[in-house]
Amino acid sequence: MSPSDRHCDALIVGAGPAGTHLAWLLAARGIDVAIIERQDFPRDKVCGGGVSRKALELLGIDLGPVVQKTIRGAVLSWRNETATVKDMTPPAACTVLRSEFDDFLLRRACGAGARFHPATAFVDLREAAAGLVVATDRGEFRCRRLFAADGANSAVRDRVFGRGLVHYVPALEALVQLDDEALARFGDRAVFDFAGTANGYGWIFPKRDHANVGVYSPFGGRGLRASLEALMARYAPLRGAGRVDYRGWIVPLANCRDEYARGRVSLLGDAAGLAEALFGEGIYFALRSAQLAAQAVTESGLDNGGERYCELLRRQLCPELRTARRMAGLLYRVPQFSFRHLVLNERINDDFAGLISGTMSYRRCLRRTLAGFPRWLLPSRPPGPAPTL
Repeated sequence: MSPSDRHCDALIVGAGPAGTHLAWLLAARGIDVAIIERQDFPRDKVCGGGVSRKALELLGIDLGPVVQKTIRGAVLSWRNETATVKDMTPPAACTVLRSEFDDFLLRRACGAGARFHPATAFVDLREAAAGLVVATDRGEFRCRRLFAADGANSAVRDRVFGRGLVHYVPALEALVQLDDEALARFGDRAVFDFAGTANGYGWIFPKRDHANVGVYSPFGGRGLRASLEALMARYAPLRGAGRVDYRGWIVPLANCRDEYARGRVSLLGDAAGLAEALFGEGIYFALRSAQLAAQAVTESGLDNGGERYCELLRRQLCPELRTARRMAGLLYRVPQFSFRHLVLNERINDDFAGLISGTMSYRRCLRRTLAGFPRWLLPSRPPGPAPTL
């Protein structure tokens, strides 16, 4: 590696969606960008692997080469006993393998001019003339600005902002190997079971040769493994399946001090605590943080973009995330009541679907839901027969 390869205007730590999308945006503007990533690529990452329509539209790229399954609707279920189906046109989402999805976005960034340094772990940083010196386990890099996109366990965040900045909760998934007949039972629909775990939900995301099955609660909680096994036992296609691989991770739901930049360092995506609480989605908000970081650089420059980035986040993204936390508290604190009166309510169901497609903001959705009180306390229209799963 030549000395010039270690100098750049913008250094991005982490090659997940936030880091690679930002790299693509900055490189396309003619900014000298480098990405360091502690792992070799392509690499696996624990994640449900659902990419919402609003995330697809934000990316503005055909993900066809890495799409596992196009999701055209969802089965909204309570213990696979009562259920309703919500189909969406155009499709609601797609499922991916993060190893393929992240590598696809990385190659787009490199195609725009970003340089990539795999197997290069962040160690420390210090200020220098007109920039930063970033120490890694493969030597030093120099940059004008550092963007930390290194995930929920961000080493950069802990070094610069200290511990305790981000609040997170655990989630657990299982990769369940299924034959074609079992996968065909799900078709092109995901399953959301609102009794999947205490004060949370469970999901089943079909992919090409397996299903990603998981449980999540914004309240955290214990017994996720027991909840996940009970969830899988309820659905016939998952019973007697082949290999089951259990994997856990953390979902960063809040930035406790509302701090996203300090000096020449900015936090993006999971490193900034920008996952949303209602669905536990992180990809879309990681991409949005990258978009806002690029906008801040365009408007204020690399040397002064941190303050502008915080302003944009606090105005455009943080109010939505705070509302998502309120909605999660409303929905999951009394899940059976919420399923009966909210999930099975056709109008409210449409609004919640708009959160996935991007046609509905969280704030507007919450206002409309509260405005409907107490009408949605009336008995809901009985759902049709539950899909046989």
